[in-house]
Amino acid sequence: MNANTQTDLTQLRLSAQQREWGASQDTLKRLLAQLDPLIAVSIAAPLFETFLPKFEGIYPQARWVREILLTVIVYGSASDDLPTHSISQFPNAGCAHFLLAVFDLARAVQSTQSEFEKYSHITNAICNIILAHLQYDHFRYRPDSYAQLRDESTPLEEQERIRFNFWMDTRTANADTAHWLDVANRLEKALNSR
Repeated sequence: MNANTQTDLTQLRLSAQQREWGASQDTLKRLLAQLDPLIAVSIAAPLFETFLPKFEGIYPQARWVREILLTVIVYGSASDDLPTHSISQFPNAGCAHFLLAVFDLARAVQSTQSEFEKYSHITNAICNIILAHLQYDHFRYRPDSYAQLRDESTPLEEQERIRFNFWMDTRTANADTAHWLDVANRLEKALNSR
């Protein structure tokens, strides 16, 4: 592993601990771009594997999501016709971000995407799946707050207060950092085995 890659890994871990998402995303994309796209997809896979049972527990009828993920992760392919219109049909906490992440991961293996686009999609998928975990884990204990957040009649100040409380919650902060550090560890392992 060269010095620049090692510096980027150190920076990713530092930005994870400081919860600087912009820096984390930029660094993550640079690191992922050093891997084959399918290896980069495998970095994200464990986050999807742990969220899928949560999603299926709420929406057992949506088996098509599992099928998309299996096709992407196992076969490295995806249909060009993704049901992106369906996101609004899954309003529970974390589920919209999960579906955004699934669709980004699927786009990352589509042959129509450029190399640059593939790494952008994988980066977006990782960010959205982390947000899915954070939202689900926080708001499942606060369904009233989540309902207020989603209610368009809730005053903007109240929505901002709910978002602030979510983001500053100690458990959310710890989980956020832990997810990013886990990604950094898997990335380091993959980069070392090239």
